Amino acid sequence: MVETVGDPQELPPVDSWISKVDFHSTAEVKIPERLVDQVIGQERAVEVIRKASEQKRHVMLIGDPGTGKSMLARSMTEMLPRDDLQDIIVYHNPEDPNEPKIRVVPAGKGREIVNAQKAEAMQRREQKASMVMTIVFFIIGLSVILSYQWGSPTPEFRPDAPNIILFGILVAAIIYIATRYTG
Repeated sequence: MVETVGDPQELPPVDSWISKVDFHSTAEVKIPERLVDQVIGQERAVEVIRKASEQKRHVMLIGDPGTGKSMLARSMTEMLPRDDLQDIIVYHNPEDPNEPKIRVVPAGKGREIVNAQKAEAMQRREQKASMVMTIVFFIIGLSVILSYQWGSPTPEFRPDAPNIILFGILVAAIIYIATRYTG
């Protein structure tokens, strides 16, 4: 954790400070272009972040919520040289979960790859759901068809029709649940 060194400055009361400020709306306030220049009250931390990004080193940001850690981390990514950056994609390794598969791609390409893989997974999930629902409706429809007595002059339900339909619904529910909660 980076702490400021030295005596804390006495701040004037807000009422006297605001009377000296010369703006009428927040639209008039100039916001710095770089994110690191927007961090307020963490001058020492900004200095450390600048030095770490210049030397391509790591920084551990620890502190209370709302102290600017996330903003400092994002500002550090702005200061890193763009040509040297790479995206690292980590994949699950089914053979050894303790050693994930690593793929290094040029900067910016990782997001495209991840989004494409998410879209592909979503499409597979939708296809699976569609196929399962087709099978479920087919089984229920088949049980209704089998519950009719087709040999009679007028089609009517067989005496054991409720059992056949109930069995069809039960099988369809088991298939639905089995495919829903398993891979």
